[in-house]
Amino acid sequence: MTQDRQPEITSECMQLLRLISEHYVGVFSAMEYVFLFQFVYAAYRPMATAAGELICKRLLAPPPHEGFFAQEPPDEFDRNLQNMKALIDFYLQGEFHRHVPYLVDGLWEAAPALVRNWECMTALLLEPRGGRQALTSQQERVLIEILVAAVRQAAEGRPPAGRRLGKKIPQYCNLDVYDTDGLGSYLDAALLELDCLVQRHSDVAVLEACARAYGTYCDEGRSAHGQAAPACSRLVDMLVDALTPLLDVFIQHEKQGLFLGHGEMGRICSTLRRLAAFYSAHDLSSWNLYEKMDSLLTFRRHQGSLPTEVVHCALQCTYYALLWQIVAATDRLPPQEALLDLRKRLLRFCLVCRVYLNHQSKVLSEKAFILLCDLLLILSHQGPEEDTGLGLLFFVPDHVLQCKLLTFVKEHVFLEEAGAAGPSRVYKEEDADELHELFHRRNMLAVFCKLIVCNVLEMSAAADIYQFYLKHYHHFGDIIKETMTRTRQNDRLRNALSLLLCLQQLFQKHVDTYGMGYDPIEFICGPFYSIRLLARRFALTLGFDRARDAAHLIHRRGLAFAFSESPVPEEEEARQRFPNLSFLLVLAEFSCKIPPAERQAALTHFQDSIPEGLPVFGEGDMNPMLVYRKSLIRTDYVAQGEDEPAANPFDAICKDSKRPQELPVGTCSTWTPDTLASCSAGDREPRNSSKGQKFKRDVFDVDFLSSEDSENSSNEDVDVEGISVHEGASD
Repeated sequence: MTQDRQPEITSECMQLLRLISEHYVGVFSAMEYVFLFQFVYAAYRPMATAAGELICKRLLAPPPHEGFFAQEPPDEFDRNLQNMKALIDFYLQGEFHRHVPYLVDGLWEAAPALVRNWECMTALLLEPRGGRQALTSQQERVLIEILVAAVRQAAEGRPPAGRRLGKKIPQYCNLDVYDTDGLGSYLDAALLELDCLVQRHSDVAVLEACARAYGTYCDEGRSAHGQAAPACSRLVDMLVDALTPLLDVFIQHEKQGLFLGHGEMGRICSTLRRLAAFYSAHDLSSWNLYEKMDSLLTFRRHQGSLPTEVVHCALQCTYYALLWQIVAATDRLPPQEALLDLRKRLLRFCLVCRVYLNHQSKVLSEKAFILLCDLLLILSHQGPEEDTGLGLLFFVPDHVLQCKLLTFVKEHVFLEEAGAAGPSRVYKEEDADELHELFHRRNMLAVFCKLIVCNVLEMSAAADIYQFYLKHYHHFGDIIKETMTRTRQNDRLRNALSLLLCLQQLFQKHVDTYGMGYDPIEFICGPFYSIRLLARRFALTLGFDRARDAAHLIHRRGLAFAFSESPVPEEEEARQRFPNLSFLLVLAEFSCKIPPAERQAALTHFQDSIPEGLPVFGEGDMNPMLVYRKSLIRTDYVAQGEDEPAANPFDAICKDSKRPQELPVGTCSTWTPDTLASCSAGDREPRNSSKGQKFKRDVFDVDFLSSEDSENSSNEDVDVEGISVHEGASD
């Protein structure tokens, strides 16, 4: 339970173990205590604090008889010295290098008299060599690290990376005290200090914290509203008044082909940064900042004349402006003309973000992607219902925009990692920049997958994401797996079809890359075995409850794909028929999800689906048809005298193979390729070679959402200047 997935359970369990150890002495062995002590390094702070309390009780506390049988009571300073040395030895024996700040933070509330005892730590460091309390050089090094971590936490109040303390901004204070007589002046002093912080600092985190503090003070339900609201308005007036002449000068210079100096552009950047921070917590619509930001985003610019940060802040401000307008429209339904104008602005911003997706600046392209995905999620949930009155704001991305978003994710998220470890690389403390970049990529993938889960994008788009499940499992496996789970909860059958489409696309890329030779070893090792391994993982994601419907659908559509024939050019008349036949090896991984009582019917359907003129493909266990047949045969159906077939007869060969197991990641069609048309247009009606009998369409054969490939249209350039949205434009 101390390693449960829910952190609240782990902390409660640790508290229970601490109580047990106090009331039942000897119930835990020394090794068990060592195991429990290590949780002081846990990422969840309550868990680390609970482990710190256990350390104080069992490792740092004086023996029970001390003070009772001793002639003199132990000196508190000497006891702290001994406890500090015991803590240092505990850290050294645990070998948790570079984790001293976590140890100090775990004991910060459990043992404040120890980790904040500057006199004790200083005395140990100043103890002369050979003295009674002298430390070794290694112990001194650890003590210095403990002292530095304790001083830093006391001065800054910041926990180590990965741990969070309670919020310390003013909105968590008791603001009602300002009603007390004589304390009104303190409110003026606090507002003045916030004003100075906004004008003095340029860090985004500080500015956003100040904006949230102003928002709490300006709450209409608080007594401080009468003083805070005018102060906040004056501050925004000052920022807007400083920005307006700078923008006018900038536009005038652009028209004349001139450039602003670095000083003027720096002031524009700093002012926009402050306005963007305040726009995140306050409705600044009355200052009409949307028009100013829109002029920055759509005005014709010379290459490199506008800094990246200016466009970055303009995108953020425009996004906030549109959000506040949507909130106002939701609270109070405006006239239809106002809704049409808001719709034009929303579509215009979507087109602007679409253009910036291809910007040479990585910062701008990723920012445009995040904002566009968030806005699409909001607009798709407005709903076209007439009773709400907001049907005009309903918008879902078209096929071209979906292709652009999917291409962006492939190019900016699933990158080829440098080094031998590749995507399984374990980041260290010195790799802070790379780790921050990884977190940013995870955020972009999560935003895109949220669009799939919320049915903003077609579920078939998930097939292109699932292809990277194994290759990038270490960094993105949890996000992709959660996407599979959510889509299965939304629509079990469509989720199954997206899994099948992913495997078909990988199979097609494998054929295009490595050819379709008939060496059986090529089908069971290396890249092809990786596809089989991915299929095995997909089969596990179907779950155990109500998985039969999805399994039947995958098998029927998979058989239609395996027995489909690609058109053969005249110069390749000697080409082997049914090039997708080896896909049966992949399909066999899903046989375990068919209930045993229904496998005979599935086997009969497979035998009746075999077309006429099927070529001979290998012998014995080298025949994909035989492998697939054995995966469906139940043990009690084995004929007398016949050996019981293995579910995967090639596993022993694949286990001994030393070839790399990587999925092919070559470029493929964004959606369903032409070669997979049979999977989107409906099942191919199988025929029996001996009877010529037609079979009825299965109840689980639902049509899969598919779209035509638009390679040319996905690369089109949009002129931002000439963007104009007609009132009757369709989505």
